[in-house]
Order: sequence, then C-alpha cells, then structure tokens
Amino acid sequence: MVTDSAPAAPTPDSTGDTGGAAPVGAATGSLAVHDVEGPAAMAACADLYAEVMGLRPADGGLNPRLLAALQANGGILVAAYEGDDRARPIGFAYSFLAREADGELFQYSQLAVVAGDRQGQGVGRLLKYAQRDRTLAAGLTRIRWAYDPVKTRNAHFNLDVLGGRVTVLKPSMYGDEGFGDDTGEPTDRFLVDWNLTRPAPAPPELPVRAWYPGEVAADGGDLLIAVPARWDLHRAATGAQATAVLRSSLREAFTEALTTHVGVSCRRVTRDFAVYRFVPRPE
Repeated sequence: MVTDSAPAAPTPDSTGDTGGAAPVGAATGSLAVHDVEGPAAMAACADLYAEVMGLRPADGGLNPRLLAALQANGGILVAAYEGDDRARPIGFAYSFLAREADGELFQYSQLAVVAGDRQGQGVGRLLKYAQRDRTLAAGLTRIRWAYDPVKTRNAHFNLDVLGGRVTVLKPSMYGDEGFGDDTGEPTDRFLVDWNLTRPAPAPPELPVRAWYPGEVAADGGDLLIAVPARWDLHRAATGAQATAVLRSSLREAFTEALTTHVGVSCRRVTRDFAVYRFVPRPE
C-alpha cells in the first residue's frame, strides 16, 4: 500500500475494520508499531518505499536525512515490524507539521507504505492510528493527506474506515504524470482531512442498481459518482485512451460535486464498481 500523499499504489487497508487504536510502541498479535530510530532504520523505510512503488532510478526516492530532519522538527515517523525485528519494516508512515493560512496547525501525512505481501492485513490501519495518537499527544486534532481518487481501496479506507472527509481536488498535484507503477497516469489528488476527535459515521446504504463508469446520480441531497473498482484492471481492459477520457470526465464530476458537497464514503457495489458518496457541505 501507499496512501498517497506521494503514493499511488493500492492501499492495504480496505478491510472496513474499525477496531480500536493501537498506541505507538504497542503490539497487535505479532505486529509492533514503533517510532523509527536511527539512520539504518530510516534507510530500511526508504528501501521499502522504493520496492512498493516500483521506482525506477530516475524516479528518485526518500532520503533518510530528510526523515531524520522531519522527525526532529515536529514530524512523525512510525513503522510496523514483525515482533522484535527492527531491521525490516513491513510498513511505515511519516508526516510533517503544517499550518493553514489562518494559523491552525495540523499534521500533513505525506506517505504511508505497506509491503505488498502484508497488504489487506490491517497494517496501514495500525500506522494511521499511531499517527493519530502522536498527533493528539502533541495537542493537534487533524491530519491531512492526498490520494488518487481512482484508487478506491484507498478511498474506502480513508473515508469509511478512518472517517476522513474530502473537500478539495487538486488536478495534476505532482505534475503531468505519475512515477513508478503510476507512470503514464495523471496526478490528480483528493485532499482528505481526518478530524481525530470525531468517530467515523456510517453513511446510508447505496441504492441497488446497475452502474456505469463516471455516472453521477442523486440520492436525496447527496451525490453519487461511480468509479471502476480496480483502475488498473479497467485500464488494461479498455486501453489508455479510454481511461484518459474517463479520468477527465471524473475530474469534472468531482470538481463540480465538491463546490457544494463533501466526500464521505467510497464503497464497492459490485466486483467492477465502487461508488463515492458526497453529502451537502455544512452551512
């Protein structure tokens, strides 16, 4: 998994499991989440990032010195390990201290990565809860990050599991084209805000009906937008040109929806489709 922030690989945690938080340094089963300490541990995290993202030499990567500087200046760097083995993280996440124009401070989570063979096992959830615990301990109540709107597993985890809210779409946030496994894909990103003091509410069930990609439908005052459940499979089946057209259509639909609504959910309705729910913005 990589939850974008700079990510773009599938997220591991679309399990819908909203079980209790695990504090930093606590173990769940054979997993333990700890603060990352020392250059070697930080280099191991950078190596895991390159592996999960499928980075090419020209794509660049993480610098352990950057991670050390972030951690020493208000940022958070945590990793998940199997038992006491601190040499090989199976996932990690980092965030840095950020500030709104009005002066409000929050954590911006730039990256959350889970090894491919451990995705879907709750590792990403433990990492996000560790970030939450550290953020609250610092007296802050909000974490923000970015993710690719068409990565519906990420979307479900961010919105339905954690209770984040999408308020902004940033077209081409990282330039015209992604890197690593996302080479050739645009870098449109949703910004999601996670209010750490608010539990994730359960949105209404989605209507049972047929869906087509890019469809926008009303459900009372809510807006529903259908997206292929697996973008990579949809792209392989329909071709690059067709997916580019769909991307453009979804960008327009999301942008229009966010002028009056907030994204609160993304759930799979069939094997092929997931549907976003946008609710009216509060007055």
